[in-house]
Amino acid sequence: MRANYHQSQKPEAALQRAHEFISVGKQRDALQSLHDLIKGRRQKQWSQIQEQIMLKYVELCVNLRNSTVAKDGLYQYKILTQQVAVKSLVTVLSALLTLAEKKTLEARKSSIEKMEEIDDLDVADTPENLLLSVVSGAVPQDRMDRTVLSPWLRFQWDTFRNCLDLLRNNIYVEQIYHQIARQSFAFCLQYQRRNEFRKLSDMLRLHLTQVQKAQQAQTIPAHAIKLTNIDSLTLMLETRLCQLDTAINMELWQEAYKTAEDLHNLMQIGKDKKIAKPSSYANYYDKIALVFWKGGNTLFHAASLLQKFNIHKDMKKQFTGEEATDQATKVLLATLSIPDGAERPSILTKHLDIEEQHVANTRILSALLRMPIIPTRNGILKEIARLNIPEIAAPEAFKLYKCIEFDFDPLHIAVNVQEMLLVIEQLGEKLGHSEYGQYSNSIKKTVAAKIVKQISSIYESIKFARLSEIIPFYNRMQLEQFLVDICKQNLVSAHIDHRQNCIYFGHVDSLLASELESEHGRISEISKITTHVSSVYSILQDAYLDIDQSFVKELQEKLARQIKIYLTHKDGDFERILARRKRIELYKENTEQMKKEKLFQSQMLANKQEEKRRTEEYNKLMEENKENEQRRRFVEQAEIQRKVAADRMQKQKSHPLYAMLVKELGEEAVEKMDLEQFVIEKRNLLDKERKEQQNKMLQQEKKFDYYVRAIHLEEMLVWKELSDEQQACASELFDQYEVTRIDKEIKAREKMLESFQLLTNVKDDAIKFMRSTIQSHAEDLKIIKEKWKKKVELVREKAIEKLANERMKKWQSEVKLVEEEQRRKEEEQPPPKQICIVEAPPPQQEQSKEIVPQQKGKYLPPQMRKKP
Repeated sequence: MRANYHQSQKPEAALQRAHEFISVGKQRDALQSLHDLIKGRRQKQWSQIQEQIMLKYVELCVNLRNSTVAKDGLYQYKILTQQVAVKSLVTVLSALLTLAEKKTLEARKSSIEKMEEIDDLDVADTPENLLLSVVSGAVPQDRMDRTVLSPWLRFQWDTFRNCLDLLRNNIYVEQIYHQIARQSFAFCLQYQRRNEFRKLSDMLRLHLTQVQKAQQAQTIPAHAIKLTNIDSLTLMLETRLCQLDTAINMELWQEAYKTAEDLHNLMQIGKDKKIAKPSSYANYYDKIALVFWKGGNTLFHAASLLQKFNIHKDMKKQFTGEEATDQATKVLLATLSIPDGAERPSILTKHLDIEEQHVANTRILSALLRMPIIPTRNGILKEIARLNIPEIAAPEAFKLYKCIEFDFDPLHIAVNVQEMLLVIEQLGEKLGHSEYGQYSNSIKKTVAAKIVKQISSIYESIKFARLSEIIPFYNRMQLEQFLVDICKQNLVSAHIDHRQNCIYFGHVDSLLASELESEHGRISEISKITTHVSSVYSILQDAYLDIDQSFVKELQEKLARQIKIYLTHKDGDFERILARRKRIELYKENTEQMKKEKLFQSQMLANKQEEKRRTEEYNKLMEENKENEQRRRFVEQAEIQRKVAADRMQKQKSHPLYAMLVKELGEEAVEKMDLEQFVIEKRNLLDKERKEQQNKMLQQEKKFDYYVRAIHLEEMLVWKELSDEQQACASELFDQYEVTRIDKEIKAREKMLESFQLLTNVKDDAIKFMRSTIQSHAEDLKIIKEKWKKKVELVREKAIEKLANERMKKWQSEVKLVEEEQRRKEEEQPPPKQICIVEAPPPQQEQSKEIVPQQKGKYLPPQMRKKP
């Protein structure tokens, strides 16, 4: 009963009723009344009052933090306004988001809760937290303050998500969709909502996938977004760039990489239409370079900066000055920070046999940079040399480039590089380019690796102290870690001897060395020299020991002590190592089992949630379809009733007596009349009007008769005066007319006589000319007549022949019809028993045709008739 009441009331009355509920503090009742009105089936056309209702509706939803009811109302309002009043929908959504943001800011100011304490907004308070809040001894006001911010954050996040889900794949509300997406990015950045940003990115990615699937469908809805539209692609590209900036600012590098892939896909879709401007490409390469740098991929970081440099160079005709120097310096420093062999797969990749996957990944990264081939360190160095980037860069960076690539001195280069890097860092701080300093550690690591590689090719071993002097970048622990890393990268082969405090280059035993050499397939000349020098050293060392026995005794005593220490601790160390290995294996097994159980539980939970979500969406979709069908039927019935009533009223209004009836009886009374009452009233009104008209006509006739009689009397006097005047001057006018007529006749006769005299004078000459002309053309006329006779005779013969052929054909067809008729009758009846005497044809003529007796009523030619 209540629902029917709200459906039947007008929007103004519903809004007034909602204000009355609010004035007495019943906001939920006010929201329910407006919700019933919006969900009702009567309001099918948009009006300004509905916008006021929706503004009050979203205000109540925000005050009560009811996002579900807000979503339902907005869905109904979107159906109503998406084609006729998009601005109104934008106004309502903007008001909703503004109110939610305002409430969240107020809650943040009044709450002492930290952002980090709120884990996931989609997960409500757990039972443990609720129980802890009940049994804890915290002050009630303190507990209240801690629960102020979380609900508002959750409500604002639900609002953003519902709005985006409501406006997806709709060309009419595309602008507000992207605007809300950017506002949601700002929300995640402001409150550091990492989980929500990941969900938001997945949601936008899902919406883009749905748009792409809709393009492949057989029937595309009219409101669907088309990827062939340049404006739509431009909006998507700008939104993804904003998403990439937000991911970088929040240091979500995995999401930044996924967003970069989405950007690349959009650019590939719109590459034919050239939707992306060069400035957008430059911004894209700048952001993805930062992503590669944070991911530790210096090779693709340098390649990104090189692509950005090329874009700037092509975009600006005069790419010089401070900007060009800054860009070239960054490219040069990024290139120098690439380690040797960065493009090759690591040892772990080879052992796991995933080299093909590594190559596929590098190709994908190359495609993101719009590069046809996989970049390499040497290739980038050649490219920057071709573009003269070292000369354009800062002089300090150019000096560092020459020192590392051309003037490489393994024993002194580290000190020089350290000084140059310090100067470059100071230059960056002075110019405001702090990015220069981020390449220092990578360049140091690259230079140190090259130094160790050079030393390993000359020396068999080296003291730690000496190596620290050559490479002053690291302390003892850092240097050991560095050596382990470059050995893992297969740049050098070395092992550390902590007892001798030195480093040995080369493999541990000859068997391993031979295996590795066989893997590489060849032995370099430097390895041969190193082996020869090592053998000479071994011979000299043996000779020295034979000469100096005291040194041999010291070595033997030292070896005996070490053997004694080894035998003492051998069993304990062996058991300790075995126990540690068992603990590690047990821990790995337990960890793997726990991971499998957690993964299985999470998958089961996710499957249940997905199934539940699908079921809810399906039920909701079925309900919406049912409601839409009922709404459609109701609208059709209402439309039919409205048309019938409108036709009846139009017929009544079209009658000229309608205004008079309205004037006498009132508009409401006339509208409520049925057709019979309306006809009776019109008949009475017509009778009344006819009687009044007859009385008026009688009065007018009398008045008109008196008027005509008076005019006639006056007219008779005027005609008499005119007649007297005309009789007085008639004789004079006749005399003047006769004189004028006689003069005209005399002139016409004189002119005719003159023309006759002229024609008489030329008569003889004309006759002579005609005769001479006839005589001169007599022969030609004779020839023409003969030709004409021949032509006429030829045409006559052809016509006669044609007529004879037509008659012959007609006669033959008639003969054929007669023969067929006779044959048919002979077949139907037996022939009569009589003797027909037929004369033989003359001998000179051939009997070409059969003689058929003439039948009654049938025409036969004479030659086919039987003689009696």
